Order: sequence, then C-alpha cells, then structure tokens
Amino acid sequence: MAVRPVPETGPLVLGILYPTVWFGDAAALAEEIAAIEALDPRLEVRAVTYDEPHDLRTLRGRAGGAEVSRDLAPALTDEQREMFTAVHAVVGLDLPFDVGTIAPNLTWVQGVGAGSAQLQSAGLVDVGIRLTTSAGSNAVAIAEFVVGRVLQERKRFREMDEHQKRHQWADLYGTELAGATIGLIGLGAINAAVAARLAAFGVTVLASRRSARPGDTAPNIAELYPTDRLHEMFARCDTVISAVPETPETIGMIDATAIAAMRPGAFFVNVGRGTLLDEVALIEALRSGHLRAAALDVASEEPLPADNPLWDAPNLYLSYHCSSSPAALFVNLHRLWRDNITRWLAGDELRNEVDLRRGY
Repeated sequence: MAVRPVPETGPLVLGILYPTVWFGDAAALAEEIAAIEALDPRLEVRAVTYDEPHDLRTLRGRAGGAEVSRDLAPALTDEQREMFTAVHAVVGLDLPFDVGTIAPNLTWVQGVGAGSAQLQSAGLVDVGIRLTTSAGSNAVAIAEFVVGRVLQERKRFREMDEHQKRHQWADLYGTELAGATIGLIGLGAINAAVAARLAAFGVTVLASRRSARPGDTAPNIAELYPTDRLHEMFARCDTVISAVPETPETIGMIDATAIAAMRPGAFFVNVGRGTLLDEVALIEALRSGHLRAAALDVASEEPLPADNPLWDAPNLYLSYHCSSSPAALFVNLHRLWRDNITRWLAGDELRNEVDLRRGY
C-alpha cells in the first residue's frame, strides 16, 4: 500500500489530540502551537481533546482486541469530527477506528508512546497513513528508574525502611553492584540508556537484539546475543532487565522455561510490556526462591485488579506504569514532533517510523 502524499499546497492542518487532563497549561500549549506554526507558513495547528478509556486502549493494543472492542469506542463529538476531516497530520495517544475514512486527508500520525499497537488498530496500514512513535523520549527517565530498582534491591533499602518503621537497629548489608553481570532484553533507546548508566558502576552488560550477528558490537555492551540465544544469556546474569515493545514475537517471551533458564537467585526487571511475562510462572519462581526478587512497572492487566496475586508475591517490587517522567516526555516528544514535521514537509525519512506490515 502506497503512503498518502503530503499536499504540495497549504494550508496543512496539524492536530494535537491529547486527553483532557493533558491540556492543563494553556500558556504552554499556546507557546508550543506558536513554535510549530513558525516552522512553515502553511501550517495551522488545532488542539482538540481526544482520548479513550484505559481499558479500551489496552484491549485495542492486544492481538485480536480490535475486533472485540469496536462497540466500546466513544462516539465522536462534532468538534472532533470537524478536526479529523481537516487534519493532515496528528500527534496523540489514541485514534478512532477506521480513521482513514473519518480523516480523509490524514497522512501521518505521531504517537505519544513508544508502543503503537492501539494506534495501528485504527486501520492505518489499510490506507497508507504513516506512523511514528516517541521511542526514546522517556529513555533517560526510565533508565534512571531501572538503575534505582537495581540499587534498591542490592542495597536492601526496602528492608532498612521496614526496620526503621519498627524502630529496630539491624545489621543489613547489601552487595556491590560493581562486578555484576546484567543482561538486557532488547537494545532500544531505554536499554541503551540503562547500559550507559550500568557501565559507570563497573557492571558487565550483556544484551539481546533481534538482528544481532556474530561479531556485532554496541556501546557499553560486552556481548550481543540474538534472541534465539536468549536463555544462554540468562544463565550468565545476576540481573535481567526487559524493555521491549509488544509484538507478536515478544508476547509470552518470558515464560516458565525462560525463567528457569535464569541463574538461581537472579533479579528480574520489566519496564517494557506486561504481555511479555508469564506472571504465574514469575510468582512461582519468587515463592520457590529461584528468583531472589523481581521489579515490575507493567502488568498484563492495567490497572492491576486488587485481587491479583502479584500484589502479595514475595520479594516483588511493584510500580504502576510510572517509571517515566511526564514533564520530560512532553519536552522530548514535542522536540521530536517538530523535527519530524520538518522532515515530513521536506519529504525526508521520519524518525521512529513504524513498519506497519511488521507492526514495529
């Protein structure tokens, strides 16, 4: 399918489609719109709220989810319909189903997150609408979070806090991070930032990458593994960190067999997607002591139900898909979007473009 062309004459309408709660700072939004419109006299920016419920967004992002979620999609307001009719490019978190029909002039979507499955379910590939993600916009914040979790677990900060609450003086000694071997599942922007920070601690960093071939190298990585040797890498690692997107290949990647391949007493961290992990197998590994601990910032079901057994799993550090920094995200996202707008106008390659046939 050929991509929709960018019109040669203006005006070119750009849409900012954020959830209502993201439009809180009117002055900052006006400043951003002015900066975008200053890029080219043909540009006209419209900001209209558009968002879908979290549960619907999650369902649309899963394999087969689009087919069973259409009836749950909110009806468009007149303002939203008018905007979609006019726009040539948008930045947003969500899109309505059949967006190619609703937005006949739309040529390109800049996604807000690193993942894009829910946006792809809008039917972009069928009509040649291009899609880019914001991969890397949150890389530093998430990498800092990951290193924080690694240090928290090694230095036993949680246990120290508990003893403080009980007014108990205790000899609680941690272990050095220097000299550890840590394996990274995926080597995108997040794990590349993790590797740079771990290298400063004197850690030996291994990583897996789908395209890795013998002799390949990467900054701060001692050795690269292809994904078909992932379990071999696990056996060498004190800690395993996952930061991969959801694709057909990554769903269920960390199952009971993969966890069993990890070194006894390893620490597992997941800041990618919850669908990567067999959560039942993880809980069993924590209960048995095969894994000494785990840290999850994502879950297969979000928000996590109150009766989910993950809440009570031993030695599990849970957070709530909040390893990023919203303030940094918007600064970096809009910098990326402005750069991509310039590229889009010039007919150049867009940053972080998704191959919609492959889904990533």
